[in-house]
Amino acid sequence: MMRIRVKLDGIAEERKFHLPEMVRERKVGVQDWRQTTSILPQPLVYGREKEKDKIVDFLVGDAYELEDLSVYPIVGLGGLGKTTLAQLVFNNERVVNHFELRIWVIVSEDFSLKRMAKAIITSISGEAYGGEDLDLELLQKRLQVLLRRKRYLLVLDDLWNQKQEYWLRLKFLLACGGKGTSILVTTRLLNVAKIMGTVPPHELSRLSDKDCWELFRQRAFGPNEAEDEKLVVIGKEILKKEEKEWLYVKESKLWSLEGEDYVKSALKLSYLNLPVKLRQCFSFCALFPKDEIMSKHFMIELWIANGFISSNQMLDAEGVGNEVWNELYWRSFFQDTETDEFGQITSFKMHDLVHELAESVTREVCCITYNNDLPTVSESIRHLSVYKENSFEIVNSIQLHHAKSLKTYLAENFNVFDAGQLSPQVLKCYSLRVLLSNRLNKLPTSIGGLKYFRYLDISEGSFNSLPKSLCKLYNLQVLKLDACYNLQKLPDGLTCLKALQHLSLRGCDSLSSLPPHLGKLNSLKTLSKYIVGNKRGFLLEELGQLNLKGQLHIKNLERVKSVADAKKANISRKKLNHLWLSWERNEVSQLQENIEQILEALQPYAQQLYSCGIGGYTGAHFPPWIASPSLKDLSSLELVDCKSCLNLPELWKLPSLKYLNISNMIHALQELYIYHCKNIRSITNEVLKGLHSLKVLNIMKCNKFNMSSGFQYLTCLETLVIGSCSEVNESLPECFENFTLLHELTIYACPKLSGLPTSIQLLSGLKSLTMKGCPNLEKRCQREIGEDWPKIAHVEYIDIQNEYIKEGGYGGRYFEVEAGFLGSSL
Repeated sequence: MMRIRVKLDGIAEERKFHLPEMVRERKVGVQDWRQTTSILPQPLVYGREKEKDKIVDFLVGDAYELEDLSVYPIVGLGGLGKTTLAQLVFNNERVVNHFELRIWVIVSEDFSLKRMAKAIITSISGEAYGGEDLDLELLQKRLQVLLRRKRYLLVLDDLWNQKQEYWLRLKFLLACGGKGTSILVTTRLLNVAKIMGTVPPHELSRLSDKDCWELFRQRAFGPNEAEDEKLVVIGKEILKKEEKEWLYVKESKLWSLEGEDYVKSALKLSYLNLPVKLRQCFSFCALFPKDEIMSKHFMIELWIANGFISSNQMLDAEGVGNEVWNELYWRSFFQDTETDEFGQITSFKMHDLVHELAESVTREVCCITYNNDLPTVSESIRHLSVYKENSFEIVNSIQLHHAKSLKTYLAENFNVFDAGQLSPQVLKCYSLRVLLSNRLNKLPTSIGGLKYFRYLDISEGSFNSLPKSLCKLYNLQVLKLDACYNLQKLPDGLTCLKALQHLSLRGCDSLSSLPPHLGKLNSLKTLSKYIVGNKRGFLLEELGQLNLKGQLHIKNLERVKSVADAKKANISRKKLNHLWLSWERNEVSQLQENIEQILEALQPYAQQLYSCGIGGYTGAHFPPWIASPSLKDLSSLELVDCKSCLNLPELWKLPSLKYLNISNMIHALQELYIYHCKNIRSITNEVLKGLHSLKVLNIMKCNKFNMSSGFQYLTCLETLVIGSCSEVNESLPECFENFTLLHELTIYACPKLSGLPTSIQLLSGLKSLTMKGCPNLEKRCQREIGEDWPKIAHVEYIDIQNEYIKEGGYGGRYFEVEAGFLGSSL
């Protein structure tokens, strides 16, 4: 009965989420307002000249060099100007002269082979061709007769269909044209572009401020009317959205979809084309302000917590949520994505018009308040967000007693002085599933009465403990306590939360232990931090049965007694993206046995491990897995405070390494070799300060590398080699007076280098100077006549012209970084 009730509640929720009920009428053909032609409807088009030229250059140039039929997709939001850009290209003089035949077809939703063949024939002949009963075979033959061996351009405008087999059938039919034949596609769906395109999709750019003004000016004053200077000033302020009056209009409900103008109708069609599941997820985004940078992961979590999506036979709920997000992105509902250093999308935004669409379909169930406005909360409200400028007093004034079915309450970014405790009204919203409230100084005991809670984020709180009643939230799936710096203890009964899937404790630095028997939380998928204890129930083996993924930091590894205990954690079976292993340096860590074998037993699952860190390790050697080529996705590695190590791992074997932090270790490193690290720009001063024992430094084929003044700290340097570094400074830094022990300097294939520092003449111990492939430098260092000759005349062996390059030796302890493609710094 409970399961049936949950299903019925879900159905009712879905119905209430979209109050306007309608039956969508699907027709073969296109509505009048979506009809487009190859003729430009207006004489002036702003801001698309460069994009037009780029596409024209491809069609009349690059496409002619390709053997196969070329397909060039234009992707963008509805109403942004895809069709207009295609019209500009279609009517361009170079295109008209280049192609024997130009064809324009409006596609919309019906992408059947029969309809497409008829539409193309009709466009070529200028007359309607055949009826519904016309044989497909005859249509195909007629079409191929018209196209065979002709270099033609076909524009397929407003494409929606994502079934690849439909496109492959049509492509086979169209591949009879002459060399250079091309197809130009406009679509709102990135997925369509990826299926059809033979080149990367052209995503339509925004108009510049200048072009926006020209368009606005032309519409406001007309093409031939004189401009009123006062109105020009007001117009530009409107464009910049700086006037309070404009902001008021912008944030008002005047932008509803009741008027069926072209752009809004286009957007509405995009929305109606979504499956119901995607409509809910998209509409929920109205809970965030316009221009808000939204977290992708956070949005998916909220969708799950509200029951909009769930797991299926193939994927867990997060996987399904990721697919839903991607689908909305491919359909151009989301834009301006940002990625992390590992290439993963982290955030996104929505276009203002798209946000207004979301607002229009959720105005009865979603409520957002900011700028200290007091919202009217009706009984139909399901989701409420309170943003940024609102004071705590304003939040407490919101009449939540009307919102008996409130499911989501987001209240974040309060001032520190405003925050304190939850509004008593919130604690009476017994249907609440999602609560986000930052900077609380106390979590009330009555929190345990909110039985339907699935998502609780009380990060940045100043409390030092949590009430035991928290353990009564049996449906809780997500608990976030990030940056709760004063939190010292979690309730022991936390293991009662059998539904808990995500426990985030990042920045909870005052926690000295976790609740016992965390291994009983068999639904747990992510655990940002685990603190190893000394007693049963707190040992490392508690991690053994947990199928964790994402981020994990294991602290106090000095408490692990044996290799067998380390193996019980089953780290190699957990699909982690970020792993940090740390030891505290104390008496226990000094007495720990088999530490090298313990670290070996903590080898992680290799696939999709993006970052790894090891801190406080007291072993003399690192295990081989740290530099294993199987860690093909590892792009960040940190080795901190590992002072007992006698050598570093063979890090050049890591194919994707971009960021390397080696700190508070290696005060014994004598040789450092950095090869083929194409993205490294510098060695930071912090690292250079720690290399005061370095004798040999060899930097080769690091195109973007530059020397900095921090090299002054390398006071023991004896050999310096810089080669094939095309972007190296025009002049080496004036720090050579510190290299009193330098006796060998080799520079080659550094074409920008055009001068030596004056301080080089102070190096009385410099015995060998070799330069090659540095034309400017070679000229300045010519014997007797070069400008820099006086700086190097004292050097015993100078080789500027011959092919011999003397390499640094490999004696003593050394470290190589080869072909690692390091990031911007080491």
